[in-house]
Amino acid sequence: MRPELTEIFAHLRQEPDGGADPVSAMRAKVEGYGMGCSGAGLAACQVVPVRIGTMAAEWLVPPAAGDGRIVYLHGGGWVAGSLASHRAIAAELALLAEQAVLVAGYRLAPEHPFPAGLTDAAAALAHAAANGPEGPGRARRLALAGDSAGGNLAAVVALGLAPLADVPRPDRVVLLSPFLAITPVTGGFAGEPDDPAVASDAMGLVAELYAPGRDPDDPAISPLLAPDARLTQLPPTLIQVSAAETLRGQALVLAQRAWALGVPMRLSLWPDMPHVWQAFIGNITEADGALMEAAAFLRI
Repeated sequence: MRPELTEIFAHLRQEPDGGADPVSAMRAKVEGYGMGCSGAGLAACQVVPVRIGTMAAEWLVPPAAGDGRIVYLHGGGWVAGSLASHRAIAAELALLAEQAVLVAGYRLAPEHPFPAGLTDAAAALAHAAANGPEGPGRARRLALAGDSAGGNLAAVVALGLAPLADVPRPDRVVLLSPFLAITPVTGGFAGEPDDPAVASDAMGLVAELYAPGRDPDDPAISPLLAPDARLTQLPPTLIQVSAAETLRGQALVLAQRAWALGVPMRLSLWPDMPHVWQAFIGNITEADGALMEAAAFLRI
């Protein structure tokens, strides 16, 4: 393994300073997940804070912003993550796609269990459809993106399963290492991956924090299980996932279901990468390459 990848995997295996509280530990890990990596986007983009009801959000506006808008939903197992933790990756996507990106600071579990975060995610998309960084104005193009649990929220919103009326349909969707089902899915991959970020035996615990007492097979929680009639409503979608991460099987199964239904979905499978490797911008070439691929997909 290359030295930079060895360093990243060792970093992800470190136990964060969260004490005995698993929520505090997860939040500490997510805040430091990307090792402070950033690309040109963070310095180039203007940060424009905004409030959507009571939710804090921020626009990341690149110098050459076009008429498209992207809503980005951060990962963190529905219990962690923030505007700060994902600012670098969202800014890089904004710069490469030449579109303003709205990052939503949606409510987190367990303080705000399902469907609070999902409702906020849908509200962010509705806001971006009607408002840009400069204020009110309809979006000519609207995209939705997210990583890990944020990819889960993005998929659920795109499927029309969010508990909020009049949510617009995005023109494009990008899912980075998405958490698509509570139950681990092999998708035909052999063996258990050595994933230091997402352990299959911990997926149920995270889900119980997010949606206590709820049916884990509810498509609003596990969008992989959405009925065919819902899947056919998906706009063109790009999924990026690593062949070395726990969530690889879920991504493959969703793509296979979409292809069988004629849904325009692209699966981009990368070898030997950690979960949400796109966060390591400037450290590994694969992070830069994946974000360039995502940006090109969003510019079409």
